Amino acid sequence: MNKLIFLFIFITLVSCGDGEEILGNCVVAPDLDRVCTEEYQPVCACNGTVYANSCEAERAGNLMWKSTNKDVGEKCSF
Repeated sequence: MNKLIFLFIFITLVSCGDGEEILGNCVVAPDLDRVCTEEYQPVCACNGTVYANSCEAERAGNLMWKSTNKDVGEKCSF
């Protein structure tokens, strides 16, 4: 049993990348140093917010998103 607990803790720690803090199933801590282009290809992120492009969604800490035709800042259903 102790081996299973140790294995679970080890896998959990290894699965998080360096500096990534898991905040839920779809969001990690934002990467405010990330630089994104100004291309406009809106995406609906898993947090329910529309971003200008996938880079902006990643910069905000989202791990998943899909294309949308809604406007930036609007709420969306992921």
